[in-house]
Amino acid sequence: MVPRLVAVLLIGAVLPVAAQPNPFKIPANRVTATIAYQLGGDQTGTAQVAIDGARFMSRSEATMKMMGRSDKSTTWSLMTADSLYTADLQKQEGYVGPNLLPYYAKAYDALDGAGKRRFHDNVGEMGAMMSKVFDMKTFGSVGEKRGEQTIAGEVCENHEFGGFVICSMKKAPQIALHTKGSVVCFEMEQTATSVSLAAPAGDAFAVPAGIRFKPMPGTENPDSAARGLVGYLASEQLADSIQAAKAELEKAKTDAAAKGQPTEMTPEQQAQMKQACEFIKNVDVGQVMANALSSFADELKQEAVNAAKDAANSAASDAKADAKRRVRGLIRRPRIP
Repeated sequence: MVPRLVAVLLIGAVLPVAAQPNPFKIPANRVTATIAYQLGGDQTGTAQVAIDGARFMSRSEATMKMMGRSDKSTTWSLMTADSLYTADLQKQEGYVGPNLLPYYAKAYDALDGAGKRRFHDNVGEMGAMMSKVFDMKTFGSVGEKRGEQTIAGEVCENHEFGGFVICSMKKAPQIALHTKGSVVCFEMEQTATSVSLAAPAGDAFAVPAGIRFKPMPGTENPDSAARGLVGYLASEQLADSIQAAKAELEKAKTDAAAKGQPTEMTPEQQAQMKQACEFIKNVDVGQVMANALSSFADELKQEAVNAAKDAANSAASDAKADAKRRVRGLIRRPRIP
């Protein structure tokens, strides 16, 4: 659901209000394809995608390094015209629910003219604010061409938005042959290694056996969920909140400028951020905690030894003093009458 909402933000930011279509009505897809990918950046592994009209399957086997550990994951997802499945193949569990796009489209169509205008205005404003907050280029540059290249024997065209560059296949723009970008500290990259436009094998869309599926949270009443989300995006309440947030953002920038403070990250700050990110990815928190506990235990042990020595020394000193008093008592000076 999240990638679809991000797409809505992007669409709302670039199309003029008068020309806005229903952003949830995806054109009928007649593409068939099977694509294999190599993962890069801060994750290593492979991924596969199969497309056949309204059916879209993806599977990845990835290893990501974080906190000094390399975590492996094998995930699978399937979207059909009416359903959405996701699963963790290692844990043998997943979720299943309805494909909410048709419900979103229905909820959008139910808005009046003013509601639809607010929807696109709000979504556009949110996209613009996100670009400012994260120091990215405005989402108005979505679709900006960055040249062509050939990947896995197919020509694709690079488009850049925010911190991401996506190379979409010219024959079938729905297929990304290369994706590269960053999310906070983590670099993500996916490059196609083979492309087939033949119909995928029949079992490509089969649900893996042995998965324990649970109902996807929040999808028990899809009509209500869709009306709630679309209604919120088209609400005056959200419009007011966005304007208030914009005012606060501008005030913060003005105050910083008045104090001679930078309103954007300096190269030094960017370098510090990169160092912090590398620390987060590489530090072994478990080992750090183990070392800290071991050091603490050693300190406690040494304190106990020192306390025992002090007690022993004190007892010896008291015994020595007592002995002296007793000796003095035995050899008192005789009294002279």
